[in-house]
Amino acid sequence: LPFMSSCELPKVAASSQCWILPRVFSSFLSSFPHVCCLTSTSTDIASSKKKKKKAAGEGGGASPERAEANNEDAVAAGYIPPRPEREEPAEEEWLDISEMCGLAVGAMEAGEMMSSSRFHLFDAMSAIEIMDPKMDTGYKGDEDMTLERAEKEGIIKKSLPERELLAIWDRLLMYYMLWMEGHTIVQTIWCCLYLHNLEEYVKPIPSLAAFTDVFLLACRFANKSVFAANIFDDEDYMPMLFDIDLQQCVTNSTAEEVTAAVREEQQKLSQSNSIIANSLVKRLDFILEYALAITELGSTKPNGEKRNVAQALESIERCSEALSSWEKEALPEAPENAFACFDHSISRKLLVPGPPRTVKPVEDTKAVLGMWKTHLEDLKLACSVSKLSLPALVDGVFSDTRRDPNILARSIAHSLSMESGFLGRLIMTTLEDFMLPPDAKQHCEEVKDLVTTGGAMVAHLLRLSHASRARKFRRLAHVFTDLNTLQHQSWQLDEQLRGIFASNMKYPRPTWLWIMELSLGCMVSKLMLGFELELYDIGEYHMIYWYTDYLCGLRNYNLNELYVAKEQPIGDKKKARRPQPDRKGQKPRAPPAHLIFSEAFQTTIRGLFRLLSFCSGRGLLAAPGAVGDLLEQRFVLRFRSLENFRLPHLPTFQDFKASSKCAEAPGVLEAAQMSFTEAMQASDKLIKEHTGRWAEQAQSLKRIIVANRLAIVQISRAIEADGGSKLKGKITATNAYHPHLVAVQIPKD
Repeated sequence: LPFMSSCELPKVAASSQCWILPRVFSSFLSSFPHVCCLTSTSTDIASSKKKKKKAAGEGGGASPERAEANNEDAVAAGYIPPRPEREEPAEEEWLDISEMCGLAVGAMEAGEMMSSSRFHLFDAMSAIEIMDPKMDTGYKGDEDMTLERAEKEGIIKKSLPERELLAIWDRLLMYYMLWMEGHTIVQTIWCCLYLHNLEEYVKPIPSLAAFTDVFLLACRFANKSVFAANIFDDEDYMPMLFDIDLQQCVTNSTAEEVTAAVREEQQKLSQSNSIIANSLVKRLDFILEYALAITELGSTKPNGEKRNVAQALESIERCSEALSSWEKEALPEAPENAFACFDHSISRKLLVPGPPRTVKPVEDTKAVLGMWKTHLEDLKLACSVSKLSLPALVDGVFSDTRRDPNILARSIAHSLSMESGFLGRLIMTTLEDFMLPPDAKQHCEEVKDLVTTGGAMVAHLLRLSHASRARKFRRLAHVFTDLNTLQHQSWQLDEQLRGIFASNMKYPRPTWLWIMELSLGCMVSKLMLGFELELYDIGEYHMIYWYTDYLCGLRNYNLNELYVAKEQPIGDKKKARRPQPDRKGQKPRAPPAHLIFSEAFQTTIRGLFRLLSFCSGRGLLAAPGAVGDLLEQRFVLRFRSLENFRLPHLPTFQDFKASSKCAEAPGVLEAAQMSFTEAMQASDKLIKEHTGRWAEQAQSLKRIIVANRLAIVQISRAIEADGGSKLKGKITATNAYHPHLVAVQIPKD
């Protein structure tokens, strides 16, 4: 480091104006205190800098000219000695001054520091602590691995036994998963020494060459897919490749050439009857099918041609079958030196200057297989985008999973949802489901404007739905102002449509209802995400459920009106029109599955509000006391962003307090039990009459209902026995059975 030569002849200062010298050697580290105490002089320096910063006013950041001026003022005031002109010698001689520093430390007292004529406190504050393995990137730099040294020591070879080759392939597949989870490519895949010179070390081994070509093909298109979707954040993916060329290959670069080479190599390996050779064939088949799937899903088709999702799904299914066969393999242990060719230090020079951290590999084979299985399941979900309705798509392709899939699966899902023409067709289909007249676009130009502006908002919401849950929660707070603008636009459009179509419109507010449904769904999604991210305290659960109950009530009321209108027959125009009865508050005779589930969800939430409010009012919840004292402030914090969208009635904290007071009455537990019973009946109906996603969600809802009904029985018995005194401050709640709905838990004792 450049300041080493300036420390050749350290001086011990006797006065209080001494300067710090970073620890240079490990012996110095043990004897010199980590932080030397500054005297009052340093306080004067700090206060002087504060005054100068205040006097600068609103001049912006600290420019180099301003920093230099402050330094000159400090020199003039006598706070620091003048800095001499630095003249770097042509050749520097490095001296070991460990013994001298040790003697100097013995002569120093507390509060004294060391400096040289060319290294001052300013330099020390800008320097790093060398010889520290956590901070010094050059620490033991001569021990970094090189290809020449690896070849000399026999770490990399021109030929590999089959078992060692299999171990290397499995380790590369594991590092690929870690790369997709946000680690840098140089700390994961490119720590393999063989990849640093494909021509010399990979090409002589035909099996490794075939695997490497198909593996790099998958890496190229995975990276391309992530960049094309452009939904990643800092914690999701490291976009910088650190000058690594993913376009390189051993012999083949296109999917057709790679496929032919892999099939040829598989035939050669199949001639051997060994278990290891059979495993190598399976690995080649797995990575080839995976690469073909990623190539199809991540490629950009010319002339608006669609991706062949069905073909990609077939490849993913074959990958899943290959993974299942891996679990049954009984392979001998890999050689001890099989993973010596994976050395993070060879890529350290490619990284930006910083702490020399390394990525710890996953050693458990079952854990690696689990990572791949989850990844393949997420890819299958990503391929199902075209089958989802618009509300389900906005809610998120992976909303039913209690995890954040890696960036590749989310990127592919987003790219498929943003294919040319897909979103526009989906919006028009949704509007027709909300009973917009089919020929409305021909008679009213404003419909096209709403589809355009609404499409831009939906595209933004889809982008949020494919982000991580934490990012989605934060960014959803900023969409309700734009949604409110769309609400006003749709209301005016519906007025124009009624003037054009008059009595031919079966439902008077189709576009407004669509925007309302979209907005209410985003509100409920934001509130429920707080449970997944564990942002709420148990003392405010009932408040969140109370607000969600109101939003779900609005949603269900509007949808019931819509489907009742759909069931009305179209009368004969020749006959005199009879006055239509008021359809408000009615329910459809054959409600769709999503409406049945939405009502079951609302009644479950209402039962939870009653149960938790009762426990909170009786002091039975194990909640911190500060939560109840600051509940009004938390009300503002949780729901402030939702107020940017105009609702028929804006819920206030006073409304919540009034509802909570009513929920503390003696008969509330019975009312909660009735709510859960009603939700159970709706769930049973859904499971009996429907299959697929909604039936699965109903099964998940039933687990929560059963758990809370049991809790109500236990609480009732405890209150009858001793007024519930034994349960004071002991009742807890868990979301182990459902990501958004909690189950009240009673202590066993």
